[in-house]
Amino acid sequence: MNPDCGPECEETLREIERFLDGELEPGLRAAITSHLSGCNPCSKRAEFRQHVKDLVASKCATDAMPADLLSRIKAIIDTEGAPST
Repeated sequence: MNPDCGPECEETLREIERFLDGELEPGLRAAITSHLSGCNPCSKRAEFRQHVKDLVASKCATDAMPADLLSRIKAIIDTEGAPST
């Protein structure tokens, strides 16, 4: 982190993933948007994180999950989610 960073940078970087995913409440989202518009280091970090998210999404979105893997995952979820007797 930049030595000149303060509490606003810490808050922004702590919430950056939720910000990029659109998961923040409007007040915090507005505060982070405002901070990013005036803080080059945090803005660059946000741009990098968004680039990584986009790259992962583009590389993973085209491959269908193998049917046997999907059935194994469903079986695990069913087993884990079953009430214990």
